[in-house]
Amino acid sequence: MPQMKSPIQYVWKCMLLGLFMATAVRGQTVAPANAPGATSQAQSSSVSITPPLIDFGAIKPGSRQKGEFTIKNNGSTAVKIESAFPSCKCTTISDLAGKEIPPGGELPLLASLDAPRTPGEKDAKVFVTIAGSSQPLIAKMQGVVQLPLLVQPSYIDALKGKLKGVVEISNPTKAPFHILSCDGVAPNFVDFDPAKDAARDTYRVRWDFSLVPDGQLQQWWCVETDADDCPIIPFRIRHETTGIRFDPKADERRWFIPEAIAIAGKISFNKPVELEVEIESSVSKGKPQPAGWDTIRGVQSLNPAFAAEMISSKRDGDRVRIQFRFTALKSNSHFIYAPLVVQTDTGQGRFFVAAVVAP
Repeated sequence: MPQMKSPIQYVWKCMLLGLFMATAVRGQTVAPANAPGATSQAQSSSVSITPPLIDFGAIKPGSRQKGEFTIKNNGSTAVKIESAFPSCKCTTISDLAGKEIPPGGELPLLASLDAPRTPGEKDAKVFVTIAGSSQPLIAKMQGVVQLPLLVQPSYIDALKGKLKGVVEISNPTKAPFHILSCDGVAPNFVDFDPAKDAARDTYRVRWDFSLVPDGQLQQWWCVETDADDCPIIPFRIRHETTGIRFDPKADERRWFIPEAIAIAGKISFNKPVELEVEIESSVSKGKPQPAGWDTIRGVQSLNPAFAAEMISSKRDGDRVRIQFRFTALKSNSHFIYAPLVVQTDTGQGRFFVAAVVAP
């Protein structure tokens, strides 16, 4: 059986490849390796890609950003594209392998970047190899996923024994708002007393996991607000137990859940809402995928207080988008962090639904 690689191995492979290429490439032009006097500097026979970077700026969660690069042959002889591939499965590009560019000619490179549903920076690269050249062209894309309320930092750094910290949450419109809870309990503010102080447009809130038992730390820390367009802010918790160790059977079933949280926002009891979650193949690029990994058998709730049922699923490359219906039947808290599972022919994986039950 072909050797499969875990999501962590795949990410490290991409990072090392990117580091190697970033070291090797000094500019965004390349010259054929067998051309007389070829160097890393731009020459009349070089090929260039413009722009070298597309910055989408602030982007919406879950959106798909589309960009177009231009590959130009600045030389006097035709060149052939040997390969083109992205650094991340979140990136889709046009098929350029085998295409030729005549002298002075241009070829468009279409690329799209799928933004995650949670806040933070997102970037990807596209590597384009020209036949006869030892150095690839690199096209870069980047953006910052922003919610209506801004956060700093966009994740919780709980690595290497760090169990306490502070995040800042602000409204870019300067309109005041309230922070109601953090994971369903009263917030621990810095320099703010909700019993005495008026609502603000910026808050600093403490997080503290020092009392969480070993092995029980969740992947997400959720802040509840009274902002209609941003009732829940999810913070990814980076900790030794919230990565691959949180999902130890991902390699066995050959897929994982890139973002194991679905934000339902404000909901009501016994009124279903439609949500989406994605699974992604953990098999390395070019390796055969096991039969049935993408056959979705259902979505189920692990807690009888909630109900879930699959609506549909659709495969898109190495990912499968799953639409499902979620219903809160009862809860002792207005904040919900409900455990669910996705079931395929190769196994099941856990994710969570975060919601606030309207009174």
